Amino acid sequence: MIEHRIEVGLVNDFMKVTGPNDAAKGPGTEELYYLVSTGAVLDMVIEGSGQMLDKLLPKEYTTVGTYIEIFHEQPTLVGEPINVRVRVDRVENSRIFLSIEGFDTSGRVFMGKYERHIVNKKRLMQHAYDRFPGTSQP
Repeated sequence: MIEHRIEVGLVNDFMKVTGPNDAAKGPGTEELYYLVSTGAVLDMVIEGSGQMLDKLLPKEYTTVGTYIEIFHEQPTLVGEPINVRVRVDRVENSRIFLSIEGFDTSGRVFMGKYERHIVNKKRLMQHAYDRFPGTSQP
């Protein structure tokens, strides 16, 4: 069993001021370029969970996302700040179950569930390279 300090009830709140890199982009979305994309919301969740969890693990371990369920319920204009909240709801061995929410100045923008696993960094990388024989490790 991995020794860590991740506990139910831990919360990470952080604010991200959205910018051009957070805009909706892609074919057929030109009229949406001034809105924050769902992909940007996912990046915020990943960042917030990593900030909270990884510092509570031995240095040879990290967490990786394995499942996410998100409801991006309201549009947000690029340039608006979004407050992201990540909360630990349950810990089962190496699995961490999180609830996630984000709010702009007008209210809740997104909510959902996120699952991350604690993994050994070297073993994770070795497994990835083992899946692609002939690829050399950096």
